[in-house]
Amino acid sequence: MVEKKKETTRRGAGNDDGIKRVIVEMAMPKGESARAFDMAGSFDAAGFQVDTSFDPVPAGETPDPELAMKLEESGQETIFVRGSIDAKKIKDLEAQENVIGVWIDTEISPFNVEIQQESEQEFYQEPGLGGGNCPIPPCDCDHGTAACSKGSLTDVANYLGVNKIWAKGHRGENMVVGIVDGGIAAKGRASAGTIPNVIGGWPTTDWGTKALWGRHGNMTSTDALGMAPKAHLYDIRISDGNAISNALAGFQWAIGRHKINGTPHVLSNSWGIYQKNWDPSYATDPNHPFTRKVVEAINEGILVLFAAGNCGEGCTTSSRCGNDFGPGKSIWGANGHPRVMTVGAANIQGRLIGYSSQGPASLSAHKPDFCGISHFTGYFTCDTGTSAACPIAAGVVALLKQCNRSLSQDAAKQALKATAMNIGPAGWDQHSGSGIIRAKAAYDRICAPTTTCQAYRIKAIRYRNIYRRTNRRHYLCVYYHYLALYYRCLYTKNRNRRYLCIAYKYYAYSLNCRYRVTGNRQYLCRAYQYMAAYFKCLYAITRNRTYLTQYRRYLLFYEKCRLRGRNDSF
Repeated sequence: MVEKKKETTRRGAGNDDGIKRVIVEMAMPKGESARAFDMAGSFDAAGFQVDTSFDPVPAGETPDPELAMKLEESGQETIFVRGSIDAKKIKDLEAQENVIGVWIDTEISPFNVEIQQESEQEFYQEPGLGGGNCPIPPCDCDHGTAACSKGSLTDVANYLGVNKIWAKGHRGENMVVGIVDGGIAAKGRASAGTIPNVIGGWPTTDWGTKALWGRHGNMTSTDALGMAPKAHLYDIRISDGNAISNALAGFQWAIGRHKINGTPHVLSNSWGIYQKNWDPSYATDPNHPFTRKVVEAINEGILVLFAAGNCGEGCTTSSRCGNDFGPGKSIWGANGHPRVMTVGAANIQGRLIGYSSQGPASLSAHKPDFCGISHFTGYFTCDTGTSAACPIAAGVVALLKQCNRSLSQDAAKQALKATAMNIGPAGWDQHSGSGIIRAKAAYDRICAPTTTCQAYRIKAIRYRNIYRRTNRRHYLCVYYHYLALYYRCLYTKNRNRRYLCIAYKYYAYSLNCRYRVTGNRQYLCRAYQYMAAYFKCLYAITRNRTYLTQYRRYLLFYEKCRLRGRNDSF
């Protein structure tokens, strides 16, 4: 048994009456998740019904260090299961021996502004409640035909410089973007399916067959492909039941796939909660099960983007926002986590879309991060909201990932922020973030090392060939020098320490070569120093003590050379 701290429950909103669907975190022996349903079914909490259709989800790293230590000592791990119970009995459930916490399985929703009706080719806007205070005038508050008149997906690509990235040979080949949404009607999977390049998804039995949430997922997938047309898509459908437990399971599926084959590379999320009172726990607690799972996905190496939301005060806001609109009251939960890329909305005229949610977010003061593009003709006549802006940015991130396979979440975010076009006050602001992303500028920042590294390699080959023709040792020294620069460049780009080790070795070869050409002992001493660094680097990677012995040997040579002026080469 793992002793729990008091007050572990993080319950969502809603009245205290009636049956509630809940997410339960419980401890159990490692490797025995198959027994989760039996254990959950044995809880002595009247009326708790475990949902056997929901596969147990591993909780991952436990945020409480003390609890994590106790779990490790007892050989246990925590998992999430789903079930239902009378709201009045939740405290009984959380008091069970192996229960760590209980959360309401809260409602989620797509960030719609205008919703395409299945039966007609026209839009409607929900009645507004407030707003109209544009923070960066003039705001784009257009709807209907006016909103659609600002261009097409091609215009968006040209505006962001994506067409110039395509000209460089990057169109998303071999990239996989996960569309976490209401489902995709995929070609070859759904009758009258229209979305291409969908290669898998979750739920695993019927991915690609449904487009719920008013075909919202068809829109977001089309917009992502508009920027990365050769990318593949995963349809991660979380709309069944409109509950956050599905998002938890969908992210877990993505993490599992990534562990197997490195995909998806990117996850695009254009959904969330509109009001804090939908679930105060999810809205404000960074240790909510789903928010923890988002961080786990980022730590796994998946690049994660979330739409900021559509409750900004610059335009009349939707009734779904209630009184939660404007700065500090419109970005809730994982959408505003410090680690995610939080995407606001602007148009190709460089104007902020006024209903784009504003920071500070509940989990980070420095939100949103930047703006994608919205209000254009894409899947619908009008692709609108931060829902459209997020997959536009996700498609751009897929192109950046294609040219730099080691691209991390933090590096992608910083590159997009550093190169964004400012549309508000100087620097970052709580309304537009760092401004509108500039895809080509971010590409040049992230992918320039590829060109530089290749240039070093070409020069190395050139001087090797000259040495072979002339047999002049000077050219051999230059060859080694450019090889060192090449591998150092690869290390800077990829942060793979093996490249750094190889760079140290070729620096040593180059300096030793120069010593043999010039007789200058300073070159020899520095060569010993780099050889010591080379073996120290190898030892740090492998922990092979043979490398440690060699490191000490060359370090001693360096000290002797520096103090006594040794003449012999190695």
